[in-house]
Amino acid sequence: MTHPHVVSIHDHFSYSQISTFKMCREQYKIVYIDGVRKDAESLEAFMGKCVHATLEWLYLPRNMNKLYVTFDRVCQKYDEIWMNLWHERVFISDPKCTTDGFYTIGKRCLANYYNKYGPTFEQGVVGVEVELEFTLAKDYHFRGVIDRLDHPEQGKWTIHDYKTGKHVKSERTARSDLQLAIYQIAVLENFEDVNEIILKWHYLRTGSEVTIVHNGDDIKRFKRRLIREVDKILDLTKDPGNLYPNESILCNWCYRWEECSAKTCPNPAKGAS
Repeated sequence: MTHPHVVSIHDHFSYSQISTFKMCREQYKIVYIDGVRKDAESLEAFMGKCVHATLEWLYLPRNMNKLYVTFDRVCQKYDEIWMNLWHERVFISDPKCTTDGFYTIGKRCLANYYNKYGPTFEQGVVGVEVELEFTLAKDYHFRGVIDRLDHPEQGKWTIHDYKTGKHVKSERTARSDLQLAIYQIAVLENFEDVNEIILKWHYLRTGSEVTIVHNGDDIKRFKRRLIREVDKILDLTKDPGNLYPNESILCNWCYRWEECSAKTCPNPAKGAS
């Protein structure tokens, strides 16, 4: 089902918007200019959504106030979320994968996290799925949604990002990551008691983590980079001829295959759903 809803590219920018433009300009046009919204999603994305929703539930006040939460209860909630969110438009982009296989990967992600941080979950959490906005030079507005934001002690904040994919960033790659830099700028612009912000990626499949801290000069560079990215988007979107498709293996995970000018047949990955 397609939901027509025109999204102004001059309103707010997000990491997803910027990364979509860099990955495929036609996909950017379809989503952010034409406003095409679709409810199809890959099985891998669906699994990630269920894991995120389970961790979001885990940090609700009623659970953080408990003496402990059992892993059986976590699994029960994961099952409830999986069944409640499942829909016919979930497709398998890799024929070697199965629904049961990804369900099990999701449960392993939760087990890795629980074994490291459970069974109590009170860690100075300010909120989950925290939506923040800020404005930079040229009146460019940005929006970000943080998986979890902690304020464990005065002046100290931690931004948590949960990843359910296979790939783990190196510390060097994490230092140039734009997504969590946007979140850090958002925290700096929205809160007063900020002396240090820790960025923490949780790679749930392996139970590994990457943690970094940016200094003031780093943040200035990220702000300049954001302005350059938006300048480029606004300049190139003036001419529809610039919004061409960029075909790659990632097309198999794209939910806008039917609208893409480079595709002349149905997405073969959807035949495996």
